[in-house]
Amino acid sequence: MLLALLASLLLHLLLFGGSLLSFDGAAPAEAPLRKLTISLQAMAPEQEASAPAAVALGMAAATEDGVAADASAPPAQAPRPARPVKPVRAKPAPVRPVTAPPALPHSVATVAQAGSDGRAAEASAPAASAEPVEQPAPKRTRFPDAARLEYALLSSGLPLGRGEMSWQRSGGDYRIVTTVKPLIGPTLRYEVHGELGRNGLQPQRFSASRNDAPREYARFDWAGGVLDYGDKEAKQAPLQPGALDWLSLAFELGLRGEPPGAATRQVTTGKKVYQFALQLAGETDFEAGGGTLRAVVLRARNDKDLIEFWLAPDFANLPIRIMRVDNDKRFELRATLIEFNGAVVWTPPPQRPNKDEN
Repeated sequence: MLLALLASLLLHLLLFGGSLLSFDGAAPAEAPLRKLTISLQAMAPEQEASAPAAVALGMAAATEDGVAADASAPPAQAPRPARPVKPVRAKPAPVRPVTAPPALPHSVATVAQAGSDGRAAEASAPAASAEPVEQPAPKRTRFPDAARLEYALLSSGLPLGRGEMSWQRSGGDYRIVTTVKPLIGPTLRYEVHGELGRNGLQPQRFSASRNDAPREYARFDWAGGVLDYGDKEAKQAPLQPGALDWLSLAFELGLRGEPPGAATRQVTTGKKVYQFALQLAGETDFEAGGGTLRAVVLRARNDKDLIEFWLAPDFANLPIRIMRVDNDKRFELRATLIEFNGAVVWTPPPQRPNKDEN
């Protein structure tokens, strides 16, 4: 028992003796992934608070031609009941009563087209089927103004604690806060403030703390072209166009929805500054509870450092897994809850019991 406790303490000292994402150590062999077939759609920021509820949840129905329908468009007017008509033929056609159309899922677009005689004609009405047909997931075309993710913190598959990441946008400003609470060790908090413009995210200041004690930081002087950073010692580096902190990196590709290209990107953790080549490495399944989520794997790496972000195309490309690996250990944050604008939009389904278990 004592040996097990000592081993646990040593594991936590290895994890929390430095920054959670220190990137020190050799890069591991890449995990096998499927060929990329999922395209990351660009996520337009939401409208202001006056936007309708459908847009506030980052949802929009997809029409048959693949173009996102306008969620703010007014609903089609229901047709007026037809007046009874006296029969003039031997076998008159019965007049069908007009009823309200059944509710359809967000992923099915129903369009009512008005004819010249004032009657509504049904467009692309699906044929009735005796068997239920599984509808595709809602197509999200808006990046939420507010999002929150809860994570499980693991090391080589062993639970170590929990984490939380929140995104908040107000006008052209954004704020990302990540908190990691291990079972043993200090509480880690990372926060970045920046601007959201046509060219993506532009961080202004990044800070980290342990048990509320200030630690590493980064200040982005875009006008002067200088990056101030450090922990116990203040440092400077030339600020390159498109530079990011590691928190903003998790959201940059999700918002832009385009391949990062072959060029390297300047990324800082506050302690150090790195040159990372960003690559969409492939796709995989994120196993959670009794179900899975589609995930596109973004890898940021150089000659010896590697970090992975698993982005969920069905949930505004948010990072559902953040993983750091070296030769002998693996630390990761795995999503256990996704929340848009205060409403829970995903939690892992309950795991189905194994029939072979007694």
